[in-house]
Amino acid sequence: MASFIQDTLEKIPGVDPRPLQRAQFFSGLNEGPAATASRIAGLVSEAQAQDNSPYYTSNFGQLLPDSGHPLNIGGIPYQGDALLLEKQQAFDRSKIQERIVHPAGWAAFGKFTVTKDVSHLTKASFLNTVGKTTPLFCRLSTVTYGREYPDTARNPRGFAVKFYTDEGNYDMVGLNWPVFFVRDPFQGPDNIRSQQRNPQNFLLDFNAWFDFLANVPESQHAGMMLLSDHATPDGNHFSAYGCHTFKWVNAEGKFVYVKLDFNETMMTQGVDPDYSKRQLFETIKNGGSYKWTMMIQVMTPEETSKVSFDPFDVTKIWPRGQFPMQEVGEIELNRNPEDYHRDVEQAAFSPGSLVPGIELSPDTLLNWRAFFYRDAQYTRLQSANIHQIPVNCPFLSKFHSPDNFFGAMRIDGDAANKPTYVTPTFAGRSAAEAPFQAASNVVSRESHWTHEGEPSEYDQVRELYTRVMTDTQREHLHSNTAKLLKFADTIVQHGYLVQQYAISPAYAQAIFDLLPGDQQAKLDMNAVSEESVDAHLKGKDLSFKSKNGRSFMGMPVPSSA
Repeated sequence: MASFIQDTLEKIPGVDPRPLQRAQFFSGLNEGPAATASRIAGLVSEAQAQDNSPYYTSNFGQLLPDSGHPLNIGGIPYQGDALLLEKQQAFDRSKIQERIVHPAGWAAFGKFTVTKDVSHLTKASFLNTVGKTTPLFCRLSTVTYGREYPDTARNPRGFAVKFYTDEGNYDMVGLNWPVFFVRDPFQGPDNIRSQQRNPQNFLLDFNAWFDFLANVPESQHAGMMLLSDHATPDGNHFSAYGCHTFKWVNAEGKFVYVKLDFNETMMTQGVDPDYSKRQLFETIKNGGSYKWTMMIQVMTPEETSKVSFDPFDVTKIWPRGQFPMQEVGEIELNRNPEDYHRDVEQAAFSPGSLVPGIELSPDTLLNWRAFFYRDAQYTRLQSANIHQIPVNCPFLSKFHSPDNFFGAMRIDGDAANKPTYVTPTFAGRSAAEAPFQAASNVVSRESHWTHEGEPSEYDQVRELYTRVMTDTQREHLHSNTAKLLKFADTIVQHGYLVQQYAISPAYAQAIFDLLPGDQQAKLDMNAVSEESVDAHLKGKDLSFKSKNGRSFMGMPVPSSA
């Protein structure tokens, strides 16, 4: 038989010696990552998408003679049973490392459709033609709790989208509100740890929650969101934001700064209001979909020096009255994953996954996230070759020939038949980033943030509390805060109320009035009032405060340079 197959292959090139393999899904071994990605994204519908083999086998094709009885000697499992060992060893390794942040997630595939012409703002191919559709994968999540934590937790909601464009994959990651807790990379891990479980007793630590907020003045904006209706679970009904400022570059090399917003517009059929994960899956399974309208705010480089806030500070918003929302397109989620572990658990996003026409702004935290998101995924998935997992595969890219070779799990490419080094001949000069000016030519830890150590730190959050929120929303905020703050120590309660008093005395007083009587007796609101005068200085070392005022960064490089 073997000689017949060999003879056939030699005489008739391309004949497959095992048609049975091709007639079934064969555990996906027939497909490469691009073919799998194309199918799970809905672009190609293969005849077989499910494993319909009549037998179970080992990983290497050996038939399992029995599923319930190992080789044994007098009832004692025999170590020579390779099938039993493989099954147990695979089981022992069946869970990959949990995400450090955003571990509890649910997801769906869908498409993005351009509805408005933005070609004057960006040369990004997937945004350049009205009506053009791009397949995508979207993962929704809570942020700080564990992989199997209930969706009912009070938490930010993560919103990550992978656009499979013809210029490579573009990842957008954000939250269901427009600001973040910190703007400095050094404080990023501290912020997340303050909302995770206490390492001693593994309980949620409200001392840590409120102590962090009490000592980081710029965190009050996101902190108010966390304790307001914005963090009260409502299934998958929420708007989402890119949070950071990005740079869009057009075909002429001119650029503007943008913020991305995704407003939920419609959900249809099959709603299960109990759990976000089930709600999303069942809605799509029953023929429904979720839709968001992609909106942007646009600021020219010249305008960045004329606003009263730092446009690259992720703890601040851009006022919509000054920078109105502009429609770009629509995201629709309409296709469920085939396999949660393969398609959702192993999905990897990074703000560093960009396409020509979309670049990083001078946002300090964004630039750091562009590095560490990818690094975290390499660690979690234990390989730098995560692009070979179908959900991460840039399967629609016009070109794919990375100069990063070898390593664990590498099965694509033909490195032996091309140079393993890169010369300028192979460089894609047309994809070069648009240059812009940095703040200075001095390396130091000096801050460049407009509001650091200034009472103006509270301007936007005060506006949110006093003018934007309704009476009902303020009542919910007070109640939500008091319910959790009562679990914190008196010294932490005091420090937190100082920050809220700096925003509005009525805000701090309303929270105080809802605390238990015995806790109120230990707090001195007069002292809170007195300390609030310097609340903006909490946790600040003024020796690192900018000595020259507002920095001048993000402007185009003069043509004469």
